[in-house]
Amino acid sequence: MLSLDRTPPQVFDWIMLALPWLGTNLTLSPVIAAFALWVWLKRGRGDIALELVILVFGGLLLNVVLKDLFDRPRPDLWAHRGQFKYSAYPSGHAIVGVAVFFTIARLLFRERGWRWPFVVAAVLLAISLYSRLYLGVHWPTDVIGGILMGALWFVAVALAFRPLAEGHTRTVSPGADRPNPTGVGGRSTIESRESRESRASG
Repeated sequence: MLSLDRTPPQVFDWIMLALPWLGTNLTLSPVIAAFALWVWLKRGRGDIALELVILVFGGLLLNVVLKDLFDRPRPDLWAHRGQFKYSAYPSGHAIVGVAVFFTIARLLFRERGWRWPFVVAAVLLAISLYSRLYLGVHWPTDVIGGILMGALWFVAVALAFRPLAEGHTRTVSPGADRPNPTGVGGRSTIESRESRESRASG
């Protein structure tokens, strides 16, 4: 940590101070809660809403319990800056970043087929975690421990909610694997009959 550049450009310093706020429970919890409410009431996706709420608030609880359990002091190499609370181990930013960022990316891939959210999640996570070292509020082992805890929580929630996601898929498209009973290519039998009559008269 002593080898980190402590005299970077002002813009870089501002980014290191501002961007980590995107990876805190303080900012993510109300945003995720509001989005979960919307996706439940407006889209009828209670499975996604419940998964997001449990993911965020379970991660918050995991973070607080582990910090209280280990009670590791933060580094004292230089003055602490930015957002920090409780003890050092594990990094709450790492737990939230891995679990929440990559869950959102996974859900977007599953629902929309988008791959780019994984790249965005990885970039945001890398910047956020580097900032924790740069600001002097975590040891590298705090960050590593948080990554491992976040990954375990990410996998646990994904596995727990897989049956709900699969059930929703079967409910929405029960006839996806069966022939279309109304006609060829999605046209109704009425449309097909009219088409044949039109060609015959022509």
